[in-house]
Amino acid sequence: MDDLIVRNARIADGLGNPLLEGNLAIRDGRIVGVGSIKGEAAETIDADGDVLAPGVIDLHTHYDAQLTWDKTASPSGALGVTTVVIGNCGFGVAPAPAHRRERIIANLAEVEGMSLESLKAGMDTNYESFGEYLELLRSKGVYPNVACLASHTVMRTAVMGEEGSQR
Repeated sequence: MDDLIVRNARIADGLGNPLLEGNLAIRDGRIVGVGSIKGEAAETIDADGDVLAPGVIDLHTHYDAQLTWDKTASPSGALGVTTVVIGNCGFGVAPAPAHRRERIIANLAEVEGMSLESLKAGMDTNYESFGEYLELLRSKGVYPNVACLASHTVMRTAVMGEEGSQR
């Protein structure tokens, strides 16, 4: 018996093929059947013609700071996004040694057109290294999945301070 069957869905395969009208079965966290499924399941959902699609990967986001106060990266989840990539455009929030943190956050605020005061008030800065930042996100139970780019502007500022912006 399957754990879940979603019936009467229009199923997108993520490859650009036409939508398939049918059912989808899940067992032990894996898709085990697509199309015409006759069996029973512990739970059944009637999709009533709604589209069932794979999660979206958003390759260009700036949720670096937001993820420290909003573990869902809203509104991404509501839009079907299951993975976000942060650290784009050379800007991010880690590493942020205490003596450089103000400059790193100010750089992000300027580029994003955000209020520095609002950003500082909302952001959890209980980290210094890149690894500590990742651990902070893990400890908050962040969803969606997060892939991080090492932002070169942040790296330069963390190592060189103001001089990193001069050369």
